[in-house]
Amino acid sequence: MFLKHHYGVGYTLTLVKTSPAVSVATQIVHRHIPSATCVSEVGNEISFKLPLASLPCFENMFREIESCMKSSVDRSRINEIEDSDYPGIQSYGISVTTLEEVFLRVAGCNLDIEDKQEDTSVSPDTEPSLVCIESVQKSTIQPKLLASCNEGAGVVITSIAKACSLIVAAVWTFIGFISMQCCGCSVISRSMFWRHCKALFIKRARSAFRDRKTVAFQLIIPAMFLLFGLLLLQLKPHPDQKSITLTTAYFNPLLSGNGGGGPIPFDLSEPIAKEVAEYIEGGWIQPLRNSSYKFPNPKEALADAIDAAGPTLGPTLLSMSEFLMSSFDQSYESRYGAVLMDSQHPDGSVGYTVLHNSTCQHAGPIYINVMHSALLRLASGNKNMTIQTRNHPLPPTKSQRLQRHDLDAFSAAIIVSIAFSFIPASFAVPIVKEREVKAKHQQLISGVSVLSYWLSTYVWDFVSFLFPSTFAIILFYAFGLEQFIGMGRFLPTVLMLLEYGLAIASSTYCLTFFFTEHSMAQNVILMVHFFSGLILMVISFVMGLIPTTVNANSYLKTFFRLSPGFCFSDGLASLALLRQGMKDKSSHGVFDWNVTGASISYLALESIFYFLLTLGLELLPVQKVMSFSIGEWWQHFKVFKQGAGSSSTEPLLKDSTGAISADMEDDIDVQEERNRVISGLTDNAIFYLQNLRKVYPGSNHHGPKVAVQSLTFSVQAGECFGFLGTNGAGKTTTLSMLSGEETPTSGTAFVFGKDIVASPKAIRQHIGYCPQFDALFEYLTVKEHLELYARIKGVVDYRIDNVVMEKLVEFDLLKHSHKPSFTLSGGNKRKLSVAIAMIGDPPIVILDEPSTGMDPVAKRFMWDVISRLSTRSGKTAVILTTHSMNEAQALCTRIGIMVGGRLRCIGSPQHLKTRFGNHLELEVKPNEVSHVDLENLCQMIQQWLFNVPSQPRSLLGDLEVCIGVSDSITPDTASASEISLSPEMIQSIAKYLGNEQRVSTLVPPMPEEDVGFDEQLSEQLYRDGGIPLPVFAEWWLTKEKFSALDSFIQTSFPGATFKSCNGLIIKYQLPFGEGGLSLADTFGYLERNRNQLGIAEYSISQSTLETIFNHFAANS
Repeated sequence: MFLKHHYGVGYTLTLVKTSPAVSVATQIVHRHIPSATCVSEVGNEISFKLPLASLPCFENMFREIESCMKSSVDRSRINEIEDSDYPGIQSYGISVTTLEEVFLRVAGCNLDIEDKQEDTSVSPDTEPSLVCIESVQKSTIQPKLLASCNEGAGVVITSIAKACSLIVAAVWTFIGFISMQCCGCSVISRSMFWRHCKALFIKRARSAFRDRKTVAFQLIIPAMFLLFGLLLLQLKPHPDQKSITLTTAYFNPLLSGNGGGGPIPFDLSEPIAKEVAEYIEGGWIQPLRNSSYKFPNPKEALADAIDAAGPTLGPTLLSMSEFLMSSFDQSYESRYGAVLMDSQHPDGSVGYTVLHNSTCQHAGPIYINVMHSALLRLASGNKNMTIQTRNHPLPPTKSQRLQRHDLDAFSAAIIVSIAFSFIPASFAVPIVKEREVKAKHQQLISGVSVLSYWLSTYVWDFVSFLFPSTFAIILFYAFGLEQFIGMGRFLPTVLMLLEYGLAIASSTYCLTFFFTEHSMAQNVILMVHFFSGLILMVISFVMGLIPTTVNANSYLKTFFRLSPGFCFSDGLASLALLRQGMKDKSSHGVFDWNVTGASISYLALESIFYFLLTLGLELLPVQKVMSFSIGEWWQHFKVFKQGAGSSSTEPLLKDSTGAISADMEDDIDVQEERNRVISGLTDNAIFYLQNLRKVYPGSNHHGPKVAVQSLTFSVQAGECFGFLGTNGAGKTTTLSMLSGEETPTSGTAFVFGKDIVASPKAIRQHIGYCPQFDALFEYLTVKEHLELYARIKGVVDYRIDNVVMEKLVEFDLLKHSHKPSFTLSGGNKRKLSVAIAMIGDPPIVILDEPSTGMDPVAKRFMWDVISRLSTRSGKTAVILTTHSMNEAQALCTRIGIMVGGRLRCIGSPQHLKTRFGNHLELEVKPNEVSHVDLENLCQMIQQWLFNVPSQPRSLLGDLEVCIGVSDSITPDTASASEISLSPEMIQSIAKYLGNEQRVSTLVPPMPEEDVGFDEQLSEQLYRDGGIPLPVFAEWWLTKEKFSALDSFIQTSFPGATFKSCNGLIIKYQLPFGEGGLSLADTFGYLERNRNQLGIAEYSISQSTLETIFNHFAANS
């Protein structure tokens, strides 16, 4: 209270006049309080700031106001009508300075709390933005025709959705969309359509250039993967191999590089074998010995040996094999060959058998050459003679070279397929992210059509796809892949690349509807295109090589080609292997059906089909189709099976006309508003709701959820309508239906006479929407956001810079104009969101909690902007939802409180306070205790402690202990500040002073227990064991003031309720209205008795909106 009185500006008086032209309210206020300041005058309401020094004048002023109110009521009863020209006042109320205003004043922001309007003498703002919006006064022939077409399409859509599956419903939805586009060309002209496409294209381009992840996925990763993959193909061995000398030096080489060779197992049983062994070079002889190893089937092994070496060497071959198996670990060197020799023939010829290690490619010919060289040296007797053998492979033939190139091209096709699988993932991220943060809905409600949104996205994604495609063509030339760029093949390759970009983009758009998180969409779509492209191509390729699966492959390829990735991979592979004849029924024509003809045809058709399917899914989301085709049928089946009597679904609370059931009575103000709207007495209402209702389908365990029940009200031009309600009350659902995000179950709303259900596109240009959460593009700057929505709203090009600069200055965002939105603080993001809603000066602005997360200064700044908007020429209607009662009080001319989906009350803030506020809030602060009274009480208590003969000795002993800190101080010489009172002494003193009950809250009944005390003195007494006498005396005198004040309040205001006591401030709740005193009586009583009661400061205010809101919420 000290801060409020020291820094506050006083009271705010609000009066509701019988007519806007009545000036009697101003005359009464200025007659009694000349220093009063008019802060706002909106419609029938006028508000004044009253200084605190004028408190003595309040009683007489309020009495005159109440007399004027009584005269107005009496005159209305006599004439049975309300005479608008009579100087009357309907109601009035008063509120006091809040701590938020104190904060603003201390911070140097001298802003008024209730600045709902600027003074009418202030010059209007700059020239309104030139907006190319269709006039609402145009001929109604075309809108009626559009409404008729939409209504017919809606009937068809509903009937088919309930009777058909997902595909049929989506196709018919698209037909309805095309018909609506054809019939509704007057709503969005061709020039506006292309203006939107241009704006959205620029948006995607700017975001993409700053998004490093998109650049990486769409450009860097595919390019690098393609480049490194083709480089790896070049690292294969060259087909023209060099000749090599066949020598055992390649076996077991030494570290020095010389030597080599190894053990040579040799059968020395024949004499000739011993002679030859002496001439063996390139290794040393390892004689054949008996082996302990035996083959499991000796007879079969012997037969195989005889078949291989003949009947003479067969047994020896078996023995050598057993020896090799048992002696493999007898030497460190590896063995690459063994020799068996037959006996020398009569003609001098020699027969031998060489066993070689098959892991060495040249082991066989090398050991044959070793034997031939040994035999030559034996025959010639010259140990220096040798036979040198070289192996030089023949160069590949032209056919072999072509086959190798084709296989390289086939590998390149696989690499291209893998690299291009990353690109569609980059297409999906911005789309899902925009839907995730509601930026897509923000664009649609701002006037962007579904076709322009997806067409601009399609064009940008195709343009961005040209960069990796061009890089792939360049690499084909660089690496000489004639299979793709050779004569006659360049055209099909380019066609497949371009058509693949179109088809893969449109098919990716269809997949994005199944994701709500962009990170999940990126990973899943990458894997989907990888498996549906490369993996299916490899499977089909293998099946085409197996004779038994060729026919099955031809049928499966019809379904595989529904995947753009398969068409692309299969087309490239067919081009690569065209010369090899490896494709079934292939010819040498590159455009033949089994080469590239099928892929090119399917890709062209899929580009169109998937894009049309995207538009169909946009108009009929997958969730709604599934609920129609499966969920609703299953629900009806259960109801039919269980019977209507056993159904657990929630009653719909709805009669045949869509109104709420009669057993749920509406408030009289709500009922009057309903009757006025239904009767068509909406006057200059910009829009109105009529029996708007939303029911969400139930699950297996819960019935349908009624989110909004028969909501009916209107909003006038220049009015700020506040929507208050608890979480789940239906506020956001109502705004979603008004903005087109949700479709009403029944009922509708009208904007400038146009139905939001039948003509949603016709009203979007008239609405500015600020969602609850910031629907911003993280890589666009503040200025670019405003430029985007200025183009969407139809601001002409030469006015865009002026309009954007106006909003930057108006919302104090000029210094942040070139910052990306993700770098902004929460408060500046909300400013930008509201600025987007107001760009182009739309006649209707919907604000969903616009000041969430702002500090008081920024919040007040936002309030001033919204106030100027809603009152500028009286042409803009604002719908505001908020949880801040101060915000609703400061901005709203009318307020509706929703509870449980129903509108429980409606009216101006002052009207709600007068009608539902049945009490006043009183805060009183008494004067401080005087120094004289404090000294007298201390002296009296001190004398009583030492001079009463009947005083118990134990108490005096306690007193001596309390003051015995110094030998020089005695009870007779001790001062009051040196005396500490124990709990027992406090109780005795209270009894002596005549009110022992008063110290019951100060002295705990059981000090040894852990008792929570209400006062700080209680805590000090419990902690220290005593409190100083002056402190106790001051507390006692303050309690006496509180007691006298409480007696006065209870006597003067019967029914008053004590609320709390915080320090020296007492809060009461006083009855008001019927059965209570008027404001004049309340101020009169307090002001006349102020000095007698010792009141330093006091404040009186009506029930706050928060109190009224809590009342409705508690009774829901």
